Amino acid sequence: MPRLDSPLPAERRLSAAGRRLTRLGLASSAAVAIGFGVGYFPRALSRLDDAASSNGALSFSDREIAGGNSIVVDQQAAYQARALIPPHASYRVVTGPHLRNASSLTQSFVASWFTYFLMPRRPAADASWVVCYGCEASALGGRYDVVWQDKDGISIGQVR
Repeated sequence: MPRLDSPLPAERRLSAAGRRLTRLGLASSAAVAIGFGVGYFPRALSRLDDAASSNGALSFSDREIAGGNSIVVDQQAAYQARALIPPHASYRVVTGPHLRNASSLTQSFVASWFTYFLMPRRPAADASWVVCYGCEASALGGRYDVVWQDKDGISIGQVR
């Protein structure tokens, strides 16, 4: 059994030149890493400043609507729905073929987005308040009284 306090075998010992070479390798690696850091740090700060400037340029509406800007066709329709539908009332979002300027996300996600935006109002399939996103008014199940509408085929009203 080998002794634990015995020196390393000759083939495992580093020579003085080997130790110097190892130190040189470590020092040069650290110098390269510091060089990259010094070179890229100002660029990263510049990009961060550009991002902050573009975010600061957003209007209040863009900030409040946020991700909905890729879903809703008209921000004004969202604000009108919030203003016209009483907070205790229920509503429904009905989509249809008459919507203009829609994104590829609008038809699939606009009802879900309004669920968030119109809180505390609750969606209901039989609600009298309707946010019509290009819908067929004749298919709403009664007389549709339009309270607000825009040029893109969006209207807000009540079914009576």
